[in-house]
Amino acid sequence: MTTVKYPTPLHERVLAEVLADLRADPNVRGVMLGGSLSRGTARRDSDLDVYAVTAEDDGDARWRRQDRLLPVDLLAYTAEVWRARFSPDRVGDESWGYAFLDGVVLSDPDGVVAQLRIDAAEIHASYRVPAHIRAHYAGLWEHLRPKMLAVLHRDDPTEIGWAAAVMTNEVVRTVWAANDLPNPSLDLGTFQRHLDDLTVPPDAPDRLRAILQAPRKQALRLQLDLLALVEPHLPLAP
Repeated sequence: MTTVKYPTPLHERVLAEVLADLRADPNVRGVMLGGSLSRGTARRDSDLDVYAVTAEDDGDARWRRQDRLLPVDLLAYTAEVWRARFSPDRVGDESWGYAFLDGVVLSDPDGVVAQLRIDAAEIHASYRVPAHIRAHYAGLWEHLRPKMLAVLHRDDPTEIGWAAAVMTNEVVRTVWAANDLPNPSLDLGTFQRHLDDLTVPPDAPDRLRAILQAPRKQALRLQLDLLALVEPHLPLAP
């Protein structure tokens, strides 16, 4: 098991309490740690991200309502529900497979978490972005590209800053779709960890980093440049 680096003793204490409560419930089959604490990048103000695999749905479990000394984002689903969330089929949906691929196993007496990690890797490897999602992004940029160019032409700093910020999320999701990869969550750590999975265009990771680091006007131009390279990969599948 990966050693967890705790930013404060309180983080270690609260996680131990959460894990003890989950292990005491016979309905809980496995537990994962996610988020910044699993990546070793947690700060003193970081919350805890805990994912439980249950045998059956149980919305009334006491540990769901337990007050903690630190914020705890505790998600619990059956293995079947978790598995269904590894393969997004709606615009904007994110794959929870990344959480299982990147997280730290805290408890897995029956091997259910290990199997979900295998399933996540296999589902991601065979995933193909649904045609309606590709069509959504193709149509989105056909509509928005002229507006972005108009914003640059008007050269209003506030409008440019707003446009660059608003478009960033859609550009990121579009690039992932063009790469036939399920969208990761908007958690920065997940984004950074899987940025180098992108290969369309070959320098997509560097281009996205440049967009995020650039002044707003330059970022908007860089977004347009990147979109010109990925849009040919978005037409409807035959």
